[in-house]
Amino acid sequence: MKYIIDTDPGIDDAIGLMLGVKNNLDIIGFTLANGNIPAEKAEKNLKVIQDFLDSDIKMYKGKFIHECDMERAEYAHGKDGLGYAVFPDNNKRKFEKMPAEDFIIKAAKKYKDNLTVICFGPLTNLANAIKKDKNLTKNLKNVLIMGVTYNPDSKKTYMEFNVNIDPDAAKLVFKTPFENIKVVTHEIGVQSFIEKEYIENLRNSNELLSRFVSLIAQKYMEFSYDHYGTVGLGTPDPTTIASIIEPSIVKFEPCNIDFITVEDKGTKCNVTLTNDSNIKISTEFDLEKFRRLFKNTFK
Repeated sequence: MKYIIDTDPGIDDAIGLMLGVKNNLDIIGFTLANGNIPAEKAEKNLKVIQDFLDSDIKMYKGKFIHECDMERAEYAHGKDGLGYAVFPDNNKRKFEKMPAEDFIIKAAKKYKDNLTVICFGPLTNLANAIKKDKNLTKNLKNVLIMGVTYNPDSKKTYMEFNVNIDPDAAKLVFKTPFENIKVVTHEIGVQSFIEKEYIENLRNSNELLSRFVSLIAQKYMEFSYDHYGTVGLGTPDPTTIASIIEPSIVKFEPCNIDFITVEDKGTKCNVTLTNDSNIKISTEFDLEKFRRLFKNTFK
């Protein structure tokens, strides 16, 4: 299987990308969304991540949402998006000239059933591809998304960040009849955390990539504790990647998703399980398996 990862890096995005590359997923391109941080910082961070990975995966920019209209997540990811780490602006890596949505369309025509698009951030790029190519679902069958909210133990929903950044894109993607849409919810990502002590001990690793993970993770661990009481690193995007590397880590069940817009507040996700649907939502996960995968990757 070939993979495109649509990302807005972002601390957990960065760690998710590294987890995928280090576990030898056949990633043919990164497409850049904007959500967690402004576009120019997301561009810089993707280049930095490629440097640490020593990889040359092609990169494509999306048509970004107007910056002035957007909420940001610096409170979770830091001012530049990689925690407290600051990197110079002189990276010479280049993005491809082809827009992100055109690359998705082209790759889908080439690889058909053998392609999965993984979305870590707002669904703008995939929605733009759907708008541009009305026959996209004839080629692209598999989509994996981090986002949406589902907690069967509580009827109270909240405004999930990726959906709220571009709710029109989310509504379009989920009503498009892709054969297989899987969704790893934010709740699962918060619960599948790596212990703080382990992350901090990575600072002493002999492996550069592991030290980089520890460096950027501190800010996100602080955010995880302040918002969820988690003593460790919450991992929404790494858990999403893990569900591909080791499918038994996350259990999915068919569902319907309705989006309810609350005036002047945002858009809520109403998820109901069903017997048959092209959309499947994460309902359970194996924390120990996930931690084992993470720790075998970052030692």
